Amino acid sequence: MAYWHKFTQRVPLFWLLQISGWTGYALMNYLQGLVHEKLFLYIFPSLIYAVSGFILTLFLRQFYRWIWNRPPMQILIMAAIASLLIGVIFEASRVLAYINLYPSDWQLKAWWHAFKEFTLSWYVMLTWSGLYFGIKYYRKVQQQRQQLLEATSMAHEAQLKMLRYQLNPHFLFNTLNAISTLVLAGEMEIANKMVTRLSRFLRHTLEMEPMQKLPLKQELDALQQYLAIEQLRLGERLRIHWEIDETTKSALVPGMLLQPLIENAIKYAIAPRESGGEVVISSEITDSGHLRLCIADDGPGMDRSAISSQPQPGFGVGITNTRRRLQVLYGDQQSFELKNQEPAGVRVCLKIPYER
Repeated sequence: MAYWHKFTQRVPLFWLLQISGWTGYALMNYLQGLVHEKLFLYIFPSLIYAVSGFILTLFLRQFYRWIWNRPPMQILIMAAIASLLIGVIFEASRVLAYINLYPSDWQLKAWWHAFKEFTLSWYVMLTWSGLYFGIKYYRKVQQQRQQLLEATSMAHEAQLKMLRYQLNPHFLFNTLNAISTLVLAGEMEIANKMVTRLSRFLRHTLEMEPMQKLPLKQELDALQQYLAIEQLRLGERLRIHWEIDETTKSALVPGMLLQPLIENAIKYAIAPRESGGEVVISSEITDSGHLRLCIADDGPGMDRSAISSQPQPGFGVGITNTRRRLQVLYGDQQSFELKNQEPAGVRVCLKIPYER
């Protein structure tokens, strides 16, 4: 299959079909002559018939290229007339070849027999025309479809890059604000450690390609870098519990998929409370063969407007951004579930195709 693809790239499809088609016509004509007790040398008129058809259809091709952009009805009428005229010439060339090669066998046939032969030649040209337009139209549709897919892919890539880059300034603003608070409070040592860890985390995120998928293990490692920054700020108020299925660590996920959701949980469920809270990060393979990732907290929960498919402005970029990225990347093959859990807290679960 790969060899055939390379071969068709070197030799245009039209010439492959043209040569093979008329070669097949010559062979069929020759075999038909043998059935009617023609001699072996009947191969020569068969070749002449095929060569004349080959040359005449090249003129048809040029004519069809000229009328290609006309209205369909005009093309149909003009193609039928052109096939008729070329059919007449084709049949005349067949008769002349037969007369010159078999003069003793030639005799004037009845008009109905001659009409039958002419109709057959017209049918051959109509068949060639139908195949020409059919294949050309099919290839045009395929080309337009490919262009549409490429345009859609480029649009998706641009959208993903926009969404992915949106996370960096959002996260950076929140972290710098926390560092500023620590500096004002005189906690210089903690602020210095946070700056150091922030630089490591940003180096990791900036080196990551927006379109790249990476193993879940790497995503979790990056998440731990982020959580190390937050734990410097919140101390024992932030408690992290991991429930990661080992078999999921090789699954491919979009980069920075979980970080905005964790950030959301910390910002709205942990940081405002004096006692802090717990965040649970879990992963599993579902019975349907999907990768399921969940982030849960034990905070006060959310109101219904925030849980809806269109969160209210000010709720945070994390939820909206993640929803859009999943939709662009996976379409209908993904799901995003956001709900309050009992007795308290919010649970966010993503389900995406399991890829390794």
